Amino acid sequence: MSMANLKHLFSFIILLLLSLEGNKQSMADDVIRVGVVLDLNSTVAKVAESYILMAVSDFYAVNANYRTRLSLFTRDSKDDVVGAACAGN
Repeated sequence: MSMANLKHLFSFIILLLLSLEGNKQSMADDVIRVGVVLDLNSTVAKVAESYILMAVSDFYAVNANYRTRLSLFTRDSKDDVVGAACAGN
């Protein structure tokens, strides 16, 4: 596995962990905050961010009756996903 693929995999894992933490803290709330950590200097991350936003938008377009909403906070890892993950705590 190349270093670039590892970076993207780690970014996804951080996103997943942050979303699980947000769900735990705000299950009773109508808004769930989700952190998205991407290396915004890469083309893959820009495309991934676009797809994530489209997926959330499409989901709520089909499921307009859902009261709980995701609030995405995108942060640039600045080519250091470990440092970005630590900054999230």
